[in-house]
Amino acid sequence: MFQKLISGEKVIVKIKTKSDIAFWQYQLLGVLSLFTERRNNFFIITDKRIIITQKDSIKHNIEYNDFYKISFNSKSDVLTFFTLNNEEKKVSLTDLKLEYDDYQYIKHQLHAE
Repeated sequence: MFQKLISGEKVIVKIKTKSDIAFWQYQLLGVLSLFTERRNNFFIITDKRIIITQKDSIKHNIEYNDFYKISFNSKSDVLTFFTLNNEEKKVSLTDLKLEYDDYQYIKHQLHAE
């Protein structure tokens, strides 16, 4: 789905999470819905762009200006960066349902480069 977008780019951060089961899906299928195929969410930072997918569709595909100016607030789940037009952009990662290890991985990768 997004492989063509990032071909030739260095992937710095890549996190894969499972999508939640929709309320109506659970109501209609009950416990069986827990065993149905759930879609994946991805959070990817390459050397050029930030991509967020939810339920196998691209929600954000934004090119950024400077990797070293990307910051992440784990308390509010907000990623802040500057676009190519030097506009500050804030993206919420709340819908991805990140776990503790994901937060640590993001922080480490943002400060390791």
